[in-house]
Amino acid sequence: MTEPRAEASVRVVDDFYRALQAKDLDAFARLWAADAVYRVPVTPDGVPGQFAGREAIVAGLGGFFSLFGEVRFTWDAEAMADPRRVLATWEMEIELLAGGTYRNRGASIFQLEQGRIARFTEHVDTAAFLALFSARAATAHRFFGLLGEGDLDAWGELWHPQATLSAPYGPPGTVSPLEGRDEIVTAYRKLLAGYEAFGIEVTGVHAAVNSDAVCVQYRPHTRGAGQAGSGERAAVLRFEDGLVSSWHDYAAGAAGSAGGVG
Repeated sequence: MTEPRAEASVRVVDDFYRALQAKDLDAFARLWAADAVYRVPVTPDGVPGQFAGREAIVAGLGGFFSLFGEVRFTWDAEAMADPRRVLATWEMEIELLAGGTYRNRGASIFQLEQGRIARFTEHVDTAAFLALFSARAATAHRFFGLLGEGDLDAWGELWHPQATLSAPYGPPGTVSPLEGRDEIVTAYRKLLAGYEAFGIEVTGVHAAVNSDAVCVQYRPHTRGAGQAGSGERAAVLRFEDGLVSSWHDYAAGAAGSAGGVG
């Protein structure tokens, strides 16, 4: 006996969430039409709002799977008036390999063609996403704010004890890398003591989606040692246990050695 069309559609959606829970990319890929479109109409900055084509969809999800430990989904799927369409409401809880738990919930609409997902539209709780992935961005803001204020006691508390700081394109005489929180803070106490004025203007903070990296664009404003300096720079911060574990600074020149200590 042929399975009713609406029931077959719901079964595909059930298989979709089972594949997500098992992190089974092969099973996940088999559910999609080759020219499928995956849409998330409302997304935080830096998160793609659409994937077109089965290969792009599977690759995009695979990038997130690389961050995940155990995945737990609960869902309710029901056919709509058009038996090719299914509405699913869901909640998920994911243990992140880097530490912490990501929880979210939402609603998704599936459109199926010949037993495969052809169109998918998902609405998620973006506040829940940002509550986790923007935490590192907030720390990056505070990190550069405290450094610009010269509050090195509070700044030092944001460093992991085994942190490293490197400036691969620093000026001649730059000491790189610095290793360990104590060495970094001591070096910056000496650095800031040599300036008549020292400040930092943060011009952009961009948290990565597929890793713990945060890219910070900033301008150090310095005066002292017979010169004044200000220039755009970029830094990549990485984190461990919520603390800065590495700072790679990318700039050349002597305009405020905020990323490398000479």
